[in-house]
Amino acid sequence: MKPLVSVIIPALNEEKNLGRCLAAVFSQKTDFEFEALVVDSGSKDRTQQVAQEFAQKHPLKILEVAPARFSHGRTRQFASEQAQGDYLVYLVADAEPANDRWLAGLVNAAKDETVAGAYSRQQARPGASVMEKVRLSRRTVSKSEPRVSEISRSQDYWMMEPVQRIFVCDFDDVSSLRKRSALEKIPIPDCAWAEDLLWSKACLLAGYKIAFAPESVVRHSHRLSTGYLFRRGWIDQKAAAEHFGMVYYPEFANALRGFFIAAKNEIAEIMDAKASFAARLDSAIRAPALIGSEIAGRYLARAPCAPEKRVELVAKLSAAKVQPRNAGERVARTGFVVGDQWRKAILANPPAVIDFAVDAGQDARFRFGIGIKPEAFKHRTAPIDFTVAVNDESVFKARLEMRPEMLKGWKDFEIELAKWGNNRIKLSLITDSQDMNCGWAAWAEPIIVFPKQKPRFALKRLLAKFAEKTISGNFRHN
Repeated sequence: MKPLVSVIIPALNEEKNLGRCLAAVFSQKTDFEFEALVVDSGSKDRTQQVAQEFAQKHPLKILEVAPARFSHGRTRQFASEQAQGDYLVYLVADAEPANDRWLAGLVNAAKDETVAGAYSRQQARPGASVMEKVRLSRRTVSKSEPRVSEISRSQDYWMMEPVQRIFVCDFDDVSSLRKRSALEKIPIPDCAWAEDLLWSKACLLAGYKIAFAPESVVRHSHRLSTGYLFRRGWIDQKAAAEHFGMVYYPEFANALRGFFIAAKNEIAEIMDAKASFAARLDSAIRAPALIGSEIAGRYLARAPCAPEKRVELVAKLSAAKVQPRNAGERVARTGFVVGDQWRKAILANPPAVIDFAVDAGQDARFRFGIGIKPEAFKHRTAPIDFTVAVNDESVFKARLEMRPEMLKGWKDFEIELAKWGNNRIKLSLITDSQDMNCGWAAWAEPIIVFPKQKPRFALKRLLAKFAEKTISGNFRHN
């Protein structure tokens, strides 16, 4: 009989965990048939032998993926195409179903035809540190209340702050379920990290719902180390910035402040936890180094690695001459998200003219983005005009209409300044509109770029390049 459910377990060097995981899977009490697939991606230990032992007694298939071909999204999609079930359940090998109702709980949560997927509640493994338990307790996956996420209109999503977006799209492939009917329309994205959140986001924007199933429980946690948290912080920031516009620490000052706040709060939570004094003290002592490693990873993940010399203008513009006289109250240095991109910006509520002098250079180019803060779409309908002038001569004009598609991303442009040679020129950034109410027009990350010149030495850039080379794009938990 064709199984209703297929349980897919990617594995790499998991001989210590896979046996417990499979034993718990095949002890499930269900009123439906199910199969399991273990997807090995180059294990050097007994992972495959452990799987083969279970395959002799249970409906288990063993698939192989070359290490170079592995990615979290691609591998899960590949296994899904080899599976037979209408419900595709994904479990990591170092997670263990906590009871014999784990699988039924996931399937029950996804029976509504509007639900594309569901994910399980997580509990810390026995022996987990107090810090690991504290961190898990903050996350949605540790809660006991069921939740269903949906997005009524796509523009509602694009008007959310990044933190809200990630919360709404929460979905975790530690233990999750996808319906084949939804997967056929929306495949798992081929990406190195956050394939679960990206799939959930695509489903929600397509009109599906995502369910959190707290009655389905797995035990899962990681031994925290400075190396693990640095890599985790790095790859988390890369994915969060690229796909949700979430930037944790735009500047070094933000990272430093974030460290002290996080260390203070986390140590307080650790010392208030229900555990022996020795266990709490051990976690509290280790916390600053672990938190610092994670924050360093997140901060360096945003370091510029551009090959050419560039001059950032945000700080210069915030101190530049502004017209008319009262426009100074409407021009401010800030940063916000349009679409999936958070950018530093100069907010210039119209009418405003920002004049500043800059050395052009023979190979200089002026790059910038334009956009309107999403919050403005709640309050105004009139378009905003953006103009760039060089020495009072207009060289660029664009109008942004207050339409939903304007919420999906900054508009990027580039102006060559070679025409003005090596002269010092006056650049003017102008915003105007017939409606001055809630203008919130912004020039995003304006920079002067010199493509033929190499950037100056910067320690931050050097560390970021080193991290980029040493951290695998396909970050694995183990």
